[in-house]
Amino acid sequence: MTTVIIVLVVLALLALAFLVYRRRQHDQQFIAERSREVQGHRQEAEAHQQRASEVSSTAARKRQEADQLETEAERLQQESDRRRGEAADLEERGDRSLAYAQRHEGAASEKDEEIEDRSRRFRVR
Repeated sequence: MTTVIIVLVVLALLALAFLVYRRRQHDQQFIAERSREVQGHRQEAEAHQQRASEVSSTAARKRQEADQLETEAERLQQESDRRRGEAADLEERGDRSLAYAQRHEGAASEKDEEIEDRSRRFRVR
């Protein structure tokens, strides 16, 4: 009977050892699988961080270009305003010159009439 008990205890211990071995083997497979997943996620995270850095750099460059274009647009707007002012001044001067020309033309016409009147007097006598 003691032999039977010893055999049963040995069998129970062997069964327990077998279960522990299988559990440990299963845990090792699980850990290996999870380790590969962790490594994959870290690689993905690194790739995304690198992409974010590139995109951020590109965004900063685009912002700088936009600032430069805005500055250039403001400069061009000021130059346009200045030239419009010059054009308005020139147009005003042209209008004044035209008015002076009309006045002088009127005065010249009057003087021509005076000359004609005086010339007729000499011819009539």
